[in-house]
Amino acid sequence: MPRPYCAALLALFWLPLAAGAECTQLRYATNPNYPPFSWPGEHNDYKGASIELLKLVAPPGVALAPVVVPWKRSQAMAEAGEIDLLLSLRITPERERYLSFTRAAAFANPIVVFVKETSPIRYADWQTLKDYQGGVSLGDAFGNGFDEYMRDNLRFETALTMTENFRKLKAGRIDYFVSGDYLGRAYLRSAAGKAGPRVISLDPPISSGGIHFGFSRKSACVSLLKEMDARLAELNSKGTPTRLLDEALGAFALVSSYDWK
Repeated sequence: MPRPYCAALLALFWLPLAAGAECTQLRYATNPNYPPFSWPGEHNDYKGASIELLKLVAPPGVALAPVVVPWKRSQAMAEAGEIDLLLSLRITPERERYLSFTRAAAFANPIVVFVKETSPIRYADWQTLKDYQGGVSLGDAFGNGFDEYMRDNLRFETALTMTENFRKLKAGRIDYFVSGDYLGRAYLRSAAGKAGPRVISLDPPISSGGIHFGFSRKSACVSLLKEMDARLAELNSKGTPTRLLDEALGAFALVSSYDWK
């Protein structure tokens, strides 16, 4: 048999093995301050619905290695190829420069308006908010065109954290606060029983976009994207991510040591 033919046949034989061996350890990170999706664990790792979902979609034989760093830093590390996968984040043009996202959403992440229970706001659509003073958290993006509408049409101020915005809302310094539904619910559950007016969320959501898993384009583990995407789609059809979020909300309610920033 001619030598070039042997070499080609050998390369073809070894191709599946080489592709499967590209990623045996998956270094991942997520926002450590985003319950119930994720919060710090007790052993330099993460807890939350995002991690439980990752365990279900990761291929057998691939070790999961958490990298616990501030969220902004983890995104820079993924861009440099030092982290393989970022969990549960919105797709933006900036992030698509260095991340390849799953098509299937990891979770639904509706954005809602939080108000005091006694608020006169009767929310119907974005225009409803024009006569009121709003609040958002630094760095938040809401999608579906709301960011641009808010910038051009609404009166709002930015606080460093969600906690600060909830305090401002209760104190009457703002009339409403825009944030992720599940994140806000986690905070309100942990703050239940504390003094001050009751806070509720309004329907319908500001935005109903999902959050996805994103692989670093510089990582060999991007080869897992198609397989994990298919598994995410399968789990979505069964309602698994919603169940994991509900379970994580209950688990987070028992975490007394969490420090809301």
